Amino acid sequence: MFTIFVLFQSASRINVALSGTAIQSSTYSNLGKAEHAIDGNSDPEWEHYSCSSTSYEAKPWWRLELPGVYRVSEIQVTNRNAKRKRLNSVEIFIGNSLVNNSNDNPRCAIINDDPGCLTQTVKCWGMAGRFINFYKSFDVADALTFCEVKVYGGRNSIHHYLIIKGGMAVLEPLLISHHWSIVKFCWSL
Repeated sequence: MFTIFVLFQSASRINVALSGTAIQSSTYSNLGKAEHAIDGNSDPEWEHYSCSSTSYEAKPWWRLELPGVYRVSEIQVTNRNAKRKRLNSVEIFIGNSLVNNSNDNPRCAIINDDPGCLTQTVKCWGMAGRFINFYKSFDVADALTFCEVKVYGGRNSIHHYLIIKGGMAVLEPLLISHHWSIVKFCWSL
């Protein structure tokens, strides 16, 4: 039997969305500017200038452009207090392409309003990309609106992979600290 210890850095708990730029397919009014969703203010009240909103349109989208390629571990989305169903069936895409307004990138999740909470967390497990898109793919006119988007991840690799030919690997976590993990790999031939 062979044993290897691997040390790898885990995802950052810094909200990298704050360093990005937000745009959207249209803007409902000055109350609903795209950048309101990444201003660090999670206030769910529309009248407080803390939420983004597109106009009523088919296939609305909102995009965050990060200052570089990041590996995204999770995304938190805060909905509005009112008109919460506008978050239903919203797809989240992460990648580096601007084709189709970045809506052709790999999908991380589909979210819906959760009546029990205003803020939802989705895991993206290290998906890499510079663009994070929220997209309603329906031909029916509707607005896309939410009050805060937080993106956690980092520029460093989140996962390291070990490929073993002709053997069986066992992954055993030994220690998890604030930013580092030690993993023990064991296999036999």
